[in-house]
Amino acid sequence: MIMKNLKNLKQYTPNEPALGTTVAYLRDEGGNDWYESQKDFSADTVKVAYDADGIIWAVARDVSMLWPINLSVAEVSEKSAPRKLSDTGTWVFNDEKIIPRTYTKEEYKAQAQAQKELLLDEANKKTQAWQTQLMLGIITDTDKVSLITWMEYVQKVQAVDIHLADKIAWPNPPL
Repeated sequence: MIMKNLKNLKQYTPNEPALGTTVAYLRDEGGNDWYESQKDFSADTVKVAYDADGIIWAVARDVSMLWPINLSVAEVSEKSAPRKLSDTGTWVFNDEKIIPRTYTKEEYKAQAQAQKELLLDEANKKTQAWQTQLMLGIITDTDKVSLITWMEYVQKVQAVDIHLADKIAWPNPPL
């Protein structure tokens, strides 16, 4: 159940700044001041700050913990908030309730590219010393076997087609 919803909070300068001139002020598209509106939120509800696409970027029980510049803030009952609700961008507020985010094909592709780069970076860090030792001719036989195993893993990661996005089965790194 939605209780309060301040939409599209933007920075503004009030005619009579109640908290002084060094404070940043926000108001929603209905002209409601952020600081004045905080008293209207209940203490026993969940507040979410979400962007124009509904993506939730902040979650709090205490509304004063939010700084929703260029965001909207909705209040929902504790019962209607998902148990695993987080501020990681994986949830959406759709003006009625909080639901899991559905990603676009491009978003899945970007996530896959980021994951691929992360795995390759981790593998490069793991193998960097071994590669130097190999070039200098001082690598042990055990480390050479480990290097080969890791480089085979790198080849598998490099071969991943990011266009498959949400259907990718990432290779497991060597132990």
